[in-house]
Amino acid sequence: MKHYEMKRKDREVTDREWMEEILKRGQVVHIGLADAEGWPYVVATGYGYKDGAIYLHGAPVGRKNDILAVNPRACFQVEVDVELLRTPAGRGFSMKYRSVLGFGHVRTLTDPAEKDEALKILMDQYDGPHDDLGEKDIARVWVARLEIESMTGKRANYSE
Repeated sequence: MKHYEMKRKDREVTDREWMEEILKRGQVVHIGLADAEGWPYVVATGYGYKDGAIYLHGAPVGRKNDILAVNPRACFQVEVDVELLRTPAGRGFSMKYRSVLGFGHVRTLTDPAEKDEALKILMDQYDGPHDDLGEKDIARVWVARLEIESMTGKRANYSE
């Protein structure tokens, strides 16, 4: 994969711990995919982050699943601490945010134990309950692991 340099070096964050903190705090991940014809598709969804991977879940059929069956490459983006900043006269504005953008490959999980563990990671993201779902519930949900291959942090209007 070709690596692009960030234009605004003053906004770039390369500290892995900083990026992981953003991924642990986030609530929604935007997943970018490209179908076999090259058409882009972006989906926003809940997720769980742990140990260099983003865990996803959803319906077992649909456009996302069709695209991933032919092209498992994905990009992702998570932002936190987003705030619109207006100029005093209200005629201009800027944004305040912390974000992480990255790339990787998505692998659908099929092993029930692996799916169950991934769903627990998802629940941890939101401080949810850890009740066992049971075999039927685990069998009918799509669960995947996005293995992060590279990522970059970015902040705007934050000093640290």
